[in-house]
Amino acid sequence: MLLNKEEILNSIAQSLSTLDENGLRKSIKDAVEADVSPQEMIRLGISRGMEIVGEKYERGEYFLSELIMAGVTMNEAMDIIRPLLGTESSETKGTVIIGTVEGDLHDLGKNLVITMLTSAGFRVHDLGTDVSPSKFVEKTRELNPNMVCMSALLSVALPKVKETIDTLKEAGLRDKVKILVGGRCLNRTIAIEMGADAYGDDAWNALKSAKELLKFA
Repeated sequence: MLLNKEEILNSIAQSLSTLDENGLRKSIKDAVEADVSPQEMIRLGISRGMEIVGEKYERGEYFLSELIMAGVTMNEAMDIIRPLLGTESSETKGTVIIGTVEGDLHDLGKNLVITMLTSAGFRVHDLGTDVSPSKFVEKTRELNPNMVCMSALLSVALPKVKETIDTLKEAGLRDKVKILVGGRCLNRTIAIEMGADAYGDDAWNALKSAKELLKFA
C-alpha cells in the first residue's frame, strides 16, 4: 500500500525518534519516490523526530547514550538528504557564525540549521558547542560576519544567551551584526527581550528568519 506524504513524514519522524536506522532509510527512500521535497523531509520529518527525542530526554526516557545515537542516526539521514537540497544560488548570501552557548553541549538542532543555511548559499562558520561569550566576540571580530546565531537547548544555559548578546554590545559589535537565536528553552518573546533580532523555532524557520534579516527573498 502506498503511503501519502503525511504518513511518510510521520514515518521519518517516528523512525528517527526510535533510533531505527533501517526504518529511517526506507522512509527517506519512500519520500524520494513520492516526490516529497528535501525541505519537507527536514522540517516535518527530521526536525520533528529530533523534537520527540528531546522530549523523551526531558522526561527521563532517553539518556546521553540515546542522544548520541540520535545524533549519529540523524547525520546518516542528512547524508542522504543533503545532496537533494542543492544550492539556491552560486552567490554567497552572507557570512554566519553559529554555536551552542556556554554550558550546553547539544548540537543536533544547530547542525540542522547549518545544513539549511549552507544549502541556501550562506557561508557558515561552526564554533561548536559550549561556546563562551568571549569566543563569540573573538570570532565576530575575526570573521566580520553578517549574522551571529546562537543555540541553547538547556534552560540552565539560557542566561548565557543574554550574556553573549550583552558582551557583543560591550565590545561594540552588536550593531554590526544581526543576531538569531534558537533552542527549546527559548521562544520569540524571550529572544527579543534578551536583545536578539529574531528567533527560529526550527531549522526551516531559522533559514527563513536569516533571509529576512539579511534582506534575501
